[in-house]
Amino acid sequence: MKPNIESALRAVLTGPDRKRAAEQLAWDASEVSRFLSGQRGVLIGEIDRAIDVAGYALVSRPYLDAIAVLGKVGVACECARQGAGECGRA
Repeated sequence: MKPNIESALRAVLTGPDRKRAAEQLAWDASEVSRFLSGQRGVLIGEIDRAIDVAGYALVSRPYLDAIAVLGKVGVACECARQGAGECGRA
């Protein structure tokens, strides 16, 4: 199953830290109950808090692409920094 904000938010709102999560969202018990039953969504002004409470961080695709490239060629490639090409390449 692909991870998503809704599943993560549901997990935290039913887990051991549910009271803290509800407080961070500024939701009372009835709002949490309505969210869990599908009768309430996350309002536009709550999106950033909901992402944080769910344990996610919002990053752009170009950022993720850059991290993927750095992981592939070596984040700390000393060879390239010394002008000797990429590490591991003959």
